Order: sequence, then C-alpha cells, then structure tokens
Amino acid sequence: MRKHINTVITTKGRKQNRLFFYSSFLFSQRVNIVTGFADLQISQEIISAMNDMGWEEPTPVQIAAIPTGLKGEDMFAQAQTGTGKTGTYGTIILHRVRPGMRAPSALVLIPTRELANQVHEELSKLSRFTGHTCVPIYGGVGIGPQADKLRKGVDIVVVTPGRAKDLMNRNDLDLSKISIVVLDEADRMLDMGFARDLNFILSKVPKKRQTLLFSATMSPEIKQLALRQMDRPQEILVSRDEPVLDLTKQYYIVANREAKRDALCTILDADKPKAIVFCHTKRRVDQLTKKLLAYDYTAGAIHGDIAQNKRERVIRSFKDGSIKVLVATDVAARGLDIDAVDCVVNFDAPDEPDTYVHRIGRTGRAGKEGMAVSIFLPEERQMIREIEHRTGKPIDLLDIEIVPRPEPAIRKVSTPQNGPSRGASGPRPRFEKSGNGGNRARLPRSLSGARMDGGRPRSKAQ
Repeated sequence: MRKHINTVITTKGRKQNRLFFYSSFLFSQRVNIVTGFADLQISQEIISAMNDMGWEEPTPVQIAAIPTGLKGEDMFAQAQTGTGKTGTYGTIILHRVRPGMRAPSALVLIPTRELANQVHEELSKLSRFTGHTCVPIYGGVGIGPQADKLRKGVDIVVVTPGRAKDLMNRNDLDLSKISIVVLDEADRMLDMGFARDLNFILSKVPKKRQTLLFSATMSPEIKQLALRQMDRPQEILVSRDEPVLDLTKQYYIVANREAKRDALCTILDADKPKAIVFCHTKRRVDQLTKKLLAYDYTAGAIHGDIAQNKRERVIRSFKDGSIKVLVATDVAARGLDIDAVDCVVNFDAPDEPDTYVHRIGRTGRAGKEGMAVSIFLPEERQMIREIEHRTGKPIDLLDIEIVPRPEPAIRKVSTPQNGPSRGASGPRPRFEKSGNGGNRARLPRSLSGARMDGGRPRSKAQ
C-alpha cells in the first residue's frame, strides 16, 4: 500500500503533516473557511435542531470528520471528551439513515449506561425535525421492556456491548439492516474487557456498512480494531498534541493521607464550586460521600454497585444543581456530559496520565473556564511530571492551607437532599491571581498552619 500524507487538525486549527498507511484525505484549507454548520453541507432540519440546542459553530472534530462521514467513508477519530463527538456521528447517521424503518439502521456501541442515556438524549434533540427514533439499551434494568421497544421499531440503537449480546442471543436485536456502526469511547470499551463482545457483535452486522470509531486515545489496540473492522479507514486526529482543553486551569497540592479530606473541603469551600470528585474505588466513593454529607455538603455518589435508577436520579440532581458535589469512580463517570462543571478534584491521584486527561475533560467545556485540582500524596510527586509530559502543559502548585475539621457524626442519609449547597461553616475563601502572575488561592489560614504543598508548617506569626 502506498504512503500518503494526511493533514491532522488540532483544536487551534493548525495543520501538521504526518505519514499514514491509509488512503489520502487532505483537508486543504477547509478549516480556515468553515464558519458555520451550513458550510459542512448539513441539512436545514439538523441545523435548526442545532440552533435550538444552542450550538453556534462546528467544533474542530466536526469540521474534520463530518464531510468524510457524509461521503460514507469509514474513519477512526481521536478526540477528547467535550469536543463534539456525539454531534459528529449523530449528524452523519441522521443524514445517511432513512427514518421510520422497522429494523434498526444504525448501531451505536458505548461503554456505560450513563453514556447511553446521554447519547440518546443528544441524538433525540438532534433528530427533532428529521423524524428519526432512538432508544438507549443497557444492563442493570429489565431486559423485557427493552425488547418490547425494539419490536415496535427504531432507527438508532444506542447500546452497551454486554446487553447487545444478551438481546442478540434472545433474537430480540435484529442487526440485519444495520448500515452504520459507531464505536464511541472505544478505548474505554477495550479497557473494560469488551473486546470479545465487540468482535462478536461486529461479526453479525452486514459487511457492507459504514463504521465510525471515536476514541480519546489511539493505542495500537485501537488501530488494530479499526483496521480489522473497517475498509480503507481515514484517520483523523484532533487535539492529539494538546489533549487538555485550554479553558481548564490545572493545579496540584500535596497532602498526607490524613489531611486529604480536609484538603478537599478547603477546595470545595472556595466559591462553592459545582464539582466532580474522583476516587479509585467504590468503597472510597461511599465513605467520602458519607463524610461530605455529614459536613452538610449536598453530595451524591455514582459507581457500578449503585442501582441504575438511583444513579440516574443522582446525575439528574447534579445537572439541575440540587447536588453540588458528585463523587465518582472513573468507570461510572466515563462519558458524563454535564455542562457548567466548575471544578474537577482528583481526590485519589489518577493511575496513569490518560486517566487524568479523561477526568479533567469534565470541566472547561462549552466555552466556559474550568479548574482541575489533583491531590497527591508525597510519594506520588513523580506523577506530576508524567502528566505534564503527557499533556504538554504545566500544572501549577495551589499553595493553600488546610482548614482542619473535627470528625463528623455520620448521618444515615440514603439519598442526597435537594436544595442549594450549604457547604461547611466558616469564612468563604476566594481564588485570585498572585502578584507574580502565578495562580494562588487566598484561603483562611488554618489553626495548625499546615501547608497543602507538603512543606513545613508555617507559624501563626507569618
């Protein structure tokens, strides 16, 4: 196969030449001349829906991928969370699939239940004037009602791999008319062990189809999956060299294990942000959420062992502001599409740089600034340099002081209370710029004088 030069589109519209063993696809100057969705040859029905959704202009991944998709070509695209991936493949599907068919024509495979619901919600809005129908399918709920919905006829099925396989084994999911397959968050599906299920599902759909793969990372395993399942795919890279969105300010603090919870509360008391807090384990999520509730924060938890209806209720409450703090594991929060998240806190340090990128992608979205704060143990300091190397951006020290708190009395609260967050008592800290141009948080000095950067305690006289 001949080598070709592809043009890589980044979030800033720069073009970088790279050699790929794929068919040639040159974007030329398209990035410079696209000013609106109409320039992408999108139908007026879809553009009207986009206007109703508040979309003003296409994102870089939409500019790069939609023209390719509308031609019916296979592609795999690397783009981070919050870059408009769902709108990209949703537009392609709505253009290329006829509405009103009895058997589904488009199959969207996604890793989690939360993402299934969010993709369904966005596709439903996008198809407001086209007449397409969409249904989300996932495990953890009764399979019978889902099978009934499929039998009534649907154009687009958004489904997790495990539940798709279950329905196929019951002959309730007919894939014989599928013309477009989307693998969304493909890297996470492989991380979760769905490789065998994906291969089984893709072996049952017609070979004559269009396949679209979207992934935040582009590992060798992802490329192998793409090449095995696609016909002469186009590779599109968006933000490969700048995986962290420019609107997210990144900070770190260093605290010992006993001070981490007080450090988190100090962060949450700064301007009362709407925050997502990441923990490594389900047990840690439960424990931390109970402590936050005891401190009178409006907090909710999501992880794989929480019942689906409760998870959906917690996410709705977080979206509408009834809950101000969402504590989550990485898998449960994967694909969450929630606007206006002010802050992401890595209560437990991410296990690898890519996980860090996925986490902080929850803030700094939709043109709004966000903040990410990572709490590292002293022995985890080396991870800071690894993350900076991965993202190409510095992480600033957030030089603030812990406000120590007594151990709270744990209240037995089954679900978070509605209403605005009261936070914890005490003066309200504020973040501001330091005199030397760096970023510093001006917070109440703790009684102990303990520093959040892991240094020596300051005296009260300082």
